[in-house]
Amino acid sequence: MLPQDTAAVMPCRSMAPSMDCRILPSPVLAETHEEPLRRKLQGLLMFRLVMAVFFLLLTLGVQSHREADLLSVHLQPLYFFSCILFSFTILASWLLKYTHGLVNFAYFQLFFDVAAVTVLIFISGGIDSFFSFLYMPVIISAAVLLYRRGSLLIASLCSLSYGLLLDLQYFGWISPLEIISQVATGKDSGAYFLSILMNTASFYLVAYLGGYLAEELQKSSRKLKEQERDLIQLEVLHRNIVQSMNSGLLTIGQNGQILFCNRAAMEILALPAEQIEGRPFERVFPPLEGMPWVAEPSAPFFTTSPGLERMETAYTRPSGEEISLGYTISRLHKGSGEPSGWVLIFQDLTHLKAMEEHLKRMERLALAGRIAAEIAHEIKNPLAAMSGAVQMMQMDSSRDSQRSRLMGIVSREIHRINELVTDFLWLSKGARKSEKTEEVSLCSVISEILALLKTRSKVNVSHNIRTAFNCSPTYTMDAQHFRQIMWNLLTNALEAMPDGGELSIMVDTVRNRRGEGEEIRIDVADTGEGIPKDVQERIFEPFFTTKKTGTGLGLSIVYQMIENAGGRIEVASQAPKGTIFSLFFPLPGSLPLVK
Repeated sequence: MLPQDTAAVMPCRSMAPSMDCRILPSPVLAETHEEPLRRKLQGLLMFRLVMAVFFLLLTLGVQSHREADLLSVHLQPLYFFSCILFSFTILASWLLKYTHGLVNFAYFQLFFDVAAVTVLIFISGGIDSFFSFLYMPVIISAAVLLYRRGSLLIASLCSLSYGLLLDLQYFGWISPLEIISQVATGKDSGAYFLSILMNTASFYLVAYLGGYLAEELQKSSRKLKEQERDLIQLEVLHRNIVQSMNSGLLTIGQNGQILFCNRAAMEILALPAEQIEGRPFERVFPPLEGMPWVAEPSAPFFTTSPGLERMETAYTRPSGEEISLGYTISRLHKGSGEPSGWVLIFQDLTHLKAMEEHLKRMERLALAGRIAAEIAHEIKNPLAAMSGAVQMMQMDSSRDSQRSRLMGIVSREIHRINELVTDFLWLSKGARKSEKTEEVSLCSVISEILALLKTRSKVNVSHNIRTAFNCSPTYTMDAQHFRQIMWNLLTNALEAMPDGGELSIMVDTVRNRRGEGEEIRIDVADTGEGIPKDVQERIFEPFFTTKKTGTGLGLSIVYQMIENAGGRIEVASQAPKGTIFSLFFPLPGSLPLVK
């Protein structure tokens, strides 16, 4: 068995360095190290049973050739011996299931084996018996079960038992049975001494060699188990590292077949492992431009190394969602340095691309703010003077209808310029949040804006307005800003349907992107012609517009107001099915929204 200190240390190899090994419960140790001894004892009992059957059959075969009565009184001691051996072996096998002191149980079984061999030698002629070699398997069993110490102890017991039997026979105190051998050796003291000496020497020699080999085998087995455990831990560590990566990883064979994928790869590609592993690379991953693909299908996959340069490609998930992937690919080598395949590492860059676009958009807004700051004040004052002068001229020309109409046109255009300058002044403030924040009932404001649009003839009879307020949330922000946001979005939606259509406004709460909280979602959907994909990327840029009379500042201001309020805006459009603008605001207790 393992030494006590070794048994206590081994289970702690895989624990953290700060963990105290002494806290491991002793029953666990006992169960761990007694289980191999229990299996060895089962083997010993099975071997004893097989030897008993073999010995009995061999004896019956020998006696049958001698034409003797197999049931004669002369053979009864042999049958009694076999029955006792069978019965004791079966009883020991039954007791082994309920025994906890396996070391003492092993010693008891070995003592019984020594006694059984001694009895067998006695009934087969003593010094004339050729069964003295059966002491050897007992000693070897002791070495396997109890190692060198146990084997030497059993060798000593075998020597003592055999020497005592021969001494008692030599001095005539006992008379061994001659069931098998009928020829008795005379009382030659040299023969007795030589037999005892040779058998004792062989017993100790076998005990020493058996114990030594058993201990070496135990050490080798222990080292092998430690190495196996270390390899398992190393494999688990590597697998955990690979599975814990936020980047997708694919290993590809020389024939272009995917051999392995990690958890992140399945999440990014939105495919289960069985639809990735074992399939050709081209059926799973999108074609990679600029990569050294092989034209002939029979040629090896990736004949030259593309290096570690980072490249990008587009990937369409099974749901139809298109994402942007950044990837690197490198050679996979065996331990001998021979190439065995490829390793592809890729990341989902969709959110990073969105953040980059957001930063670029904010830079353009900042540039527009700086321009507005330069020109707004230069225009505002002359504009006020012009407006006052036009009003005075209108009062003087009230009787001249033509002149009054012209002054009205001038006044309307001055008002339009004034609104443009006001927008410029708002952009010049940058990304500062409004100081006039309050609890805004979002649904109430939306209903108010819809009523105002109807009174100003923005809504005609061909427009169908549908609202779905699944909740009535409130949000802390500038109420005037939210009114302007909804006014611009609803006005744009109605203008996108000049021939009529359906305007839908939905308010609800949904899980945020991280799944760590809820957020308010407001959808403004129209059934207009939609926004082309190339235009969608620029709709929030200052001064970009597709309208003939627009300034291109409306959606830019909407974007910055939502940004200042801590929310975000998304647009989804598919010509000619219409457009959906989605506003997201975090609920109290949720993490800040990822822009």
